[in-house]
This record gives sequence, structure tokens and C-alpha cells, in this order.
Amino acid sequence: MPAANLRLCALVFFAALFIAGPAAAAPDLVWTADKGWQKTAAPSGALESAEFDRAFSEYLKGRYSKAGGLFDDVAKTGKEPLAEEARILAAECQLGRKRYNKAFDRFEEFFNAYPASRFIDRVFAGEVEIARAVLGGAKVEALGLRIWSGYDLGEKVVDKIISRRPLSDFAREAQIALARSYFRRRMYIESASAYQQYVELFPEGAEIEEATLGVGKSLYLDAPGPGYDPLPYYKADSAFKSFARLYESSPRVPEALDSSAKVERRLADHYLVVAKWYLRMGRSGPAEIYFKKVVTDYGATGAAAAAKSYLTALAPNSGGGDAQ
Repeated sequence: MPAANLRLCALVFFAALFIAGPAAAAPDLVWTADKGWQKTAAPSGALESAEFDRAFSEYLKGRYSKAGGLFDDVAKTGKEPLAEEARILAAECQLGRKRYNKAFDRFEEFFNAYPASRFIDRVFAGEVEIARAVLGGAKVEALGLRIWSGYDLGEKVVDKIISRRPLSDFAREAQIALARSYFRRRMYIESASAYQQYVELFPEGAEIEEATLGVGKSLYLDAPGPGYDPLPYYKADSAFKSFARLYESSPRVPEALDSSAKVERRLADHYLVVAKWYLRMGRSGPAEIYFKKVVTDYGATGAAAAAKSYLTALAPNSGGGDAQ
């Protein structure tokens, strides 16, 4: 083809692009934490969708079931970017209906279909909402029924968030929700671990004081009692004293010190039990050692007063006891 003809074809092609203008775009859809979803007026020449507009109107009125069906219809057309916007809002409709299983599935589908979407942060925020709800005891649907089995879903959601955005605020919020859930459900081994993970991952997090105290409280409540292994009490006491040292200006320091005092009373009770056991076994030497430990290390406790009474009774025989 002659060069002149090539130049003419190129001019015609670019002129056609100029006349056609840019590709049609959907109305500008935005989400903010304070205002939620908003849709601005469509720019001149933008792709219009009466069905999308009806769906969005129903969504704003809280008619999530109807809105969700309409958004699904828009998404099925495959026209972008309306299909993308319809899919994220269809997930929101499931969340609005408190159908947490389905909402999570829809958010996951959206994430997989649009991993670079400008709405990805909203996906994570929505999943945090799901985690908070179900870990707080909200019901989930199964086989058309509402049952109290949302905790497994909550743990699954938290794992997803942390694995994808491990140091984000979304992960931080999910982790503290998980720790609180375990603590509320008296799963103290799990809550101690979850709070400790928060402390390690988010040392500057908004809930760091709560998490640090949560470690100590969980260890204290998980301890088996004065007659058993005292190690959990020592760990709890260390957590409380560390809190008072690290956050000396915190208004929660008195709470930490009061908790430490409770732990010391439990430790005093433990060693008093040990001393009495040796006494029952006829081994007055070891018994005396532990009675003295109670008096020396935990002198302000009620157990110390009891230990002094035993030491007084043992005094005439203090030199002839079993020292084994």
C-alpha cells in the first residue's frame, strides 16, 4: 500500500477514536466508613443502567433481598464496570440481611474475580464485620435454618484476613475480635494465645493495653487451682507486672496491680497447700520450709497468717523434722 494511503488510514482511525470519545463508564460508586455507599450522578455520556439504579435505590432503603436480586441480574449481563459494582453490592446485601455465610462467600467470589479492584478494602472491611458478628454469637444460616454455629465461620474469616493482609488494620481488628470471643466463651488457653499474638503483631495497636492484660487474665483464669501446678500463676503475674511497667501512665495500671495481688494470694494458697501436705505426710522439715516461704514471700496475705500459726506450733520440733 502506498505511503500516502497508509497515512490517510491512520488519520481516519484516530479521528474515529476522537469522535467516539472514551469508553463509557458507570456512575461513580464510592464507599466510606462514615457514610457507607454513595453513587454520584452519572457523567455525560456514561453507561446508564436503570436496573442498577433501581437496585441501588432499594439498597439505600434497606430492602436488601430485592436489591440483591436486582444486582445479581445486572452482574449477569457482564457489562463492566457495572457488573463489578453490582457484585460488590450484592455481597453487601447478603451482609445487610445478616446471612453471614452467604455474605462471606460473595465477598470471596468478588476478591477472586477482582483482586485489583478499588473496592478490595471494602471486601476486607465487610469480612471484619462478619467476623465480629459471628464471633460475638450471631447466628448463621444452615440448610435454611438459623443455628448457633457461627464461631467456626468467624475463625475461618479471621484466618483469611490475616493470611492476606497480616499487618493491616483489618487483621488487627479481626485478631482482637477472635481473642475477645475466646475469652467470652471461657476458652482461656485459646484467648491467651490470641491475645499474645495480637501483642506480638500489633505492639502499637489501639487495643494493645486490652490485649496485654488479656494475656494475664486468661492465664490466671486457666490456672487449675492452688493445689496444682503454680506455673500459670507465675506467667499471669509476669504479664500483669509487665503491663504496669510498660504502661505506667495508663488508667488501667490499678487494675493490673490488683490482678497481680490476686495472683499472689493464689500462689500463697498454693504453697500453704504444699506445706500442709508435707505435714500430713509426717515430713515437718519440708513443711516448715514452705510455711516460711508463704510468710516471707506473701506476708500480706491471709495464707501468711495461717502459716505463722503452723510455724508456731512446729517451733518445739523445728530441729528434729524430716528434712528430706
